[in-house]
Amino acid sequence: MAVSFIRTVILYVVVIAALRIMGKRQIGELEPSELVVTILISELAAIPMQDLGIPLFAGVIPIVTLISLEIIVSFLCLKSRRLRRLLNGQAAVIIRSGKLDREKMKQMRLTTDEVMEALRQQNIGSVDELKYGLIEPNGQLSYVYKPEYQPVNAKMLGVKPADAGLPLIVISDGKVVEASLRQLGKTREEIEKRVKQAHIAAVSQVFLMTLDDSGNQFIQKKEG
Repeated sequence: MAVSFIRTVILYVVVIAALRIMGKRQIGELEPSELVVTILISELAAIPMQDLGIPLFAGVIPIVTLISLEIIVSFLCLKSRRLRRLLNGQAAVIIRSGKLDREKMKQMRLTTDEVMEALRQQNIGSVDELKYGLIEPNGQLSYVYKPEYQPVNAKMLGVKPADAGLPLIVISDGKVVEASLRQLGKTREEIEKRVKQAHIAAVSQVFLMTLDDSGNQFIQKKEG
């Protein structure tokens, strides 16, 4: 039992490290080659976990080999557009000037139901609203609105909204996040002053506080 537990922990750490080295994204955003590597890694890790008769390195070595290959291929894809298109494909235009391209949909084996589902997920009411619609290599839908359907923005209205930056967590469950303070160039004393200005007695009473480089903040006090 102990051996099985230790092997599982080791393989778990190896798989997590492997995926971290790959970096990248969520499963739905993986390129085809990345998805293949991810599936193979899970299979290779499962075999030594289940069968104690198989040496641990029989799972670790193939995983390390796959990750090394993925890194090499990723580097080569950066240098070669042709190789990148060969391995991962390219975006396919399935909507042009508000009309579905039937031939392209047939090539990609896409049904109208699947296209409409993708549009609804993007809060698009009709194909007619789009000038272009593309299926990216990771399967996601990208689109360009027709001019008359483009969302209204501040520039169109002739207004200049307040500047905003990237909000960072500076207090989490009553504890100051020092890394965020260094990134923002703030001190603990400045954060404590902001907390008191929000009529909260101490940092320990803050459940969440975010702050961006433009000075915009959000503070939520602990309940009870």
